[in-house]
Amino acid sequence: MSPKPEPDGSVDLLASYRAGDPTAFKQLVDQYRDRMLQFFYRLCWDRDRAEDLAQELFLKLLLGSRRYRPEGRLSTYVYRVAKNLWIDHYRQMKPRPRFYSYDQATLPGADHDAPREYAGPGPTPIKALAEDEEKAAMRRALESLTEPHRIVFELAVYQELPYQEISDLLEIPVGTVKSRMHNTVLALKRLLGDAAARATEAEAPRRGTGGA
Repeated sequence: MSPKPEPDGSVDLLASYRAGDPTAFKQLVDQYRDRMLQFFYRLCWDRDRAEDLAQELFLKLLLGSRRYRPEGRLSTYVYRVAKNLWIDHYRQMKPRPRFYSYDQATLPGADHDAPREYAGPGPTPIKALAEDEEKAAMRRALESLTEPHRIVFELAVYQELPYQEISDLLEIPVGTVKSRMHNTVLALKRLLGDAAARATEAEAPRRGTGGA
């Protein structure tokens, strides 16, 4: 018996794998790997840890495939397992060095080992430095949020999930999702505004030394 299509008409790859399609799970990994790496990376800011968590996630999906029963969208199920895995990890994790910049979460194909240099076309060193400072400020602002707010922001903004799907996978009312997003946006505006104000104050003396 073929698995039922998902609400959007796509194939539920986990159900297909459970039904005997040996290629379906590889397709599932190919479809979700980058998104899951970004999801975990922006929560822990550690590339190695994010890769470990993504591998653990797919192992859980593989081992649990026999018990899997499609209810709603596959993406909701995958994100729910990822969310639960992160919460379990967060409760027991110890701080580890963070060596990667914010843009590596949004540019999964970036060369993480290459030094950043100005070599021809592209942003000038001054512009690149300003962009790095903006990304660092955004990262600090995100890290200052509570875990529930960070997860909602990650799912809504970076993973681009609709509020209803976030509500389903977090098992909270849609109104709570909207409230957390509203509060998160206000907090980020305040935090990023404060960071911009501090940067402006630091730059002011240098701008004032040029003379008339």
